[in-house]
Amino acid sequence: MIKKILFPTDFSEASEIGTEAIKKLKQIGVEEVLLTHVIDLNKIIGPVSGIDIPAAIENYEKESLENLKKFAENIRDFNVKIIPVRVGDPASTICKIAEEENVDMIAIPSHSKGLLAEILLGSVSEGVVKKSRKPVFVIKFDARKKFDDLFRRILYCYDFSENANKLRDYVKIFTKVGSEVLITHVIEKGELEEEKLARLKIIKEEFENAKIILREGVPYKEILKVAEEMNATLITIGHSGEGLLRYLGGTSYNVIRRAKIPVFVYKS
Repeated sequence: MIKKILFPTDFSEASEIGTEAIKKLKQIGVEEVLLTHVIDLNKIIGPVSGIDIPAAIENYEKESLENLKKFAENIRDFNVKIIPVRVGDPASTICKIAEEENVDMIAIPSHSKGLLAEILLGSVSEGVVKKSRKPVFVIKFDARKKFDDLFRRILYCYDFSENANKLRDYVKIFTKVGSEVLITHVIEKGELEEEKLARLKIIKEEFENAKIILREGVPYKEILKVAEEMNATLITIGHSGEGLLRYLGGTSYNVIRRAKIPVFVYKS
């Protein structure tokens, strides 16, 4: 199901480390990686006036193409295609390329620039999650030590929504390498209905090695606690929900901002 992915890079240390995570995706059947870079004029030119913009773009495009070729060498075990450098808003442009190339997933590094800056200024990775119609694999910079066992213990956030059910198909793909699945549900105040508990038990039987984890509280906080306590190596989460998790859009963003491990976000 995941054969072709888009890997946008800004040539930072986070992107370089991200290639190590990309290599692990071969375990789940990824065959083709599309590399691209988007030129953000606001960052290149800034407030300086009198710059020959076309010349600046041309020079930066040439430099970027050379850098993309270097990145391609790092993941040469895949069929690598370099997408021509584009100019524009990074998040919007990345999503547009993903649609044009009909990729199965976008894999994007997330910088560790501090939570306050992330919340106030936003980030390209968060922008991609917001705007993309494709699943997004957010590679956390702080998680590089866990890349070797990326799919060892998967935290599957389940909230009984349609997206959570569709997310299960991807979790099954990830478990092909012998993973343990932590089916995690955050309960609203009160007790879990027997019918829903029965549904969770049925889902558990769909996996060879899985356990059900029930928590009560603020969704993103409980998800992160479970990830930390259970030493999860990957968090998988949907982009919508019901009940308290009807705010799962906000939950997924908070998880991405604060998680110390990679996060896979299903988008319908």
